[in-house]
Amino acid sequence: VIGKPAAFWTDADTSYIDMTLLTYAVTVKVTPEKFYWDFGAATGGTTTKTGSKPRPGDEPQIGHDYQKTGAKTVDMTATFSGEFSVDGGPWLPIDGFAHVASNEISIDVYRYHRYLVDEDCYMNPQGPDCN
Repeated sequence: VIGKPAAFWTDADTSYIDMTLLTYAVTVKVTPEKFYWDFGAATGGTTTKTGSKPRPGDEPQIGHDYQKTGAKTVDMTATFSGEFSVDGGPWLPIDGFAHVASNEISIDVYRYHRYLVDEDCYMNPQGPDCN
């Protein structure tokens, strides 16, 4: 809705990948470090939090106020750091970062308004916001 913050969040979390490499047990740990949010129309921002679904009436942790109606495409790219451990040994850093793009989602931004009137559109089809 125009003028109200749309809420965004991700369930990206630390993940562990177990494998065997040349008879050694290797565990790779990937940790999300930051998130770049693209809200469409050249707007976005970077956060270090995943955000969460807000409860009714609460402000979103990660939100965007759209000012125009219409279809928007939203996506997010998460940046992960990595570490590995061999046979339960100490965690060792992996150089660099992995940037993983989310699937795009499409949203419709619309205008919401209401009128206080003593008739409904069935009784008066020409009333405010009835056509």
